[in-house]
Amino acid sequence: MNEERAIVLGAGFAGLGTAAMLERRGVPALVLERSANVGESWRNRYRSLRLNTLRWMSTLKGYKMPRRYGRWPTRDQVIEYLEDYAREERLQIEFETEARRITRTNGGWTVETSAGALTAPAVVVAVGYDHEPFVPDWPGKQGFTGELLHASTYRDAQPFRDRDVLVVSAGNTGSELSFELARNGARRVRTAMRSVPNVFSREWLRIPEPVLAVGLDFLPTRVADRFASVSQRVMIGDLSDVGLAPATHGFATNVLERKVAPVIDAGFVEALRAGEVELVAAVEGFEGPDTILADGERIQPEVVIAATGYERGLDPLVGHLGVLGPDGEPTHNGAPASPAAPNLYFVGYKLWLRGQLPATSHDTRKVARAIARDLTRA
Repeated sequence: MNEERAIVLGAGFAGLGTAAMLERRGVPALVLERSANVGESWRNRYRSLRLNTLRWMSTLKGYKMPRRYGRWPTRDQVIEYLEDYAREERLQIEFETEARRITRTNGGWTVETSAGALTAPAVVVAVGYDHEPFVPDWPGKQGFTGELLHASTYRDAQPFRDRDVLVVSAGNTGSELSFELARNGARRVRTAMRSVPNVFSREWLRIPEPVLAVGLDFLPTRVADRFASVSQRVMIGDLSDVGLAPATHGFATNVLERKVAPVIDAGFVEALRAGEVELVAAVEGFEGPDTILADGERIQPEVVIAATGYERGLDPLVGHLGVLGPDGEPTHNGAPASPAAPNLYFVGYKLWLRGQLPATSHDTRKVARAIARDLTRA
């Protein structure tokens, strides 16, 4: 075992940031990435994606995002930034190496990988919050005669021109895809909604929404819910005329307890008011060409795009170590580590109301400090 090395799993925002902070503290870090690129999860998102956190709030320590990215960086700019960051920080990355299982070994950790076993006194799991695309096990799904795909495979609207499309979920991804499809040639666009989301403007009076949310991180959840409800009405008005008010759950409750991000409106509300997108009830199942909705209606879309989120996918890796909760998420994020697994850390799984990337950047530094301190003591 190399007593000075830490192993970091994942070459995304969390993994690269943690590895860089470890190196700056004198702890050599080896990054393992299952794909052939840094930022692979960003490459697998739709091309029109923009961050909902400001450029300066989304940067990693030591190398800022360029000002030319503007206020709201695009998907491609994030990919470019992560490539530049890995190069500037001279990080050691082993690509196409998948971590499969972590076990305790002689006071340290063994990581079983697709290329063999590696050991280190400290391991950081940063394989991504959105790791495995999730499609509900709808009855009749296998027999659906239309096209069913997860939003992770959607890149742009071109393949869906002149087609009848149902987008499942009125969340952030679902609302953005629905708007994009409606404005780029889909014959008909419907959005299936189970619960009413919180909806905010990206900016209000030129004040970015994440800046307004900073203060809410320091309030009790119920109080933050009330403040956010008032803010939503002031920023974007009453949305009951388009079926989006009131929200089923409060903003803070959704983010912190249900792990559901708010909708940052990128044209979805306008499209609903113009009749370009139709809201329908939640999907309950399929039968041949029919999509069965919760209100009993049957519709026949040619394409169903499931914007139904992702699973963490951590159980095969660490599920046997007692570090995951019932929802499959880490019980301890950032530092300190779980008492059940000293020097095993998770970065990239914490949510702040101001956004996930600011929380992740904060934790990269906190975890690196904790590992450097512990290895120095050892």
